[in-house]
Amino acid sequence: MHPGTMLGCMSFSSTERARLAALLIDAGPDAPTLCEGWDTRDLAVHLFLRENRPLATAGMFIPALAGQLAKASAKAGERDYASLVREWAAGPGRFNPVRFIDRQMNTVEHFVHHEDVRRGDGVARPREFSAVVNRQLYGALKMLAPRMLAKSTAPVILHPSGMPRIVAVDERGVSGDGENVVRVSGEVGELLLWVYGRDAVEVAIDGNPADAHRSGL
Repeated sequence: MHPGTMLGCMSFSSTERARLAALLIDAGPDAPTLCEGWDTRDLAVHLFLRENRPLATAGMFIPALAGQLAKASAKAGERDYASLVREWAAGPGRFNPVRFIDRQMNTVEHFVHHEDVRRGDGVARPREFSAVVNRQLYGALKMLAPRMLAKSTAPVILHPSGMPRIVAVDERGVSGDGENVVRVSGEVGELLLWVYGRDAVEVAIDGNPADAHRSGL
């Protein structure tokens, strides 16, 4: 049985948190990840700040807050690596509102970053998940793909295995059966990683990949 086969959707976010934390500890602070320019210490700092210093984390998107992010990142980066990871792994504190929206906020985050470390050497290592987890990942893919692929220059159609296709980009009114369409097929988790700009994935692309502009988040 492959890892993840029996995971239930209600516990997926917390299970991925635990597995990612264990992998971060095992890999050490200097291991590569699929996040361009980030090693495992950088990723651990990001995960910790995202839940515990959200105003600083907003500096990733708001230039006026970039200074706060830099200071908070430097401070967290100076901490003992294992201690930082363990504190994040314990989950949001009693008075942290994130604990009430963990599934909504962290399902994709934990999955993507877990794979960023698992595949840090650039090798695709797909996992099998239960039907309930795949449905949860499908819901996230359907919601996020149009935004993540919004700058694409041709229609992009996603074909997750055993699930309805997702027309992610179709600004020109081209049907899913038309020409000049980028079709991407694979397991739903692999498609989600691909949409997030990761290349160490098992997907099949029919069409010009250069026409599909993915987010690098």
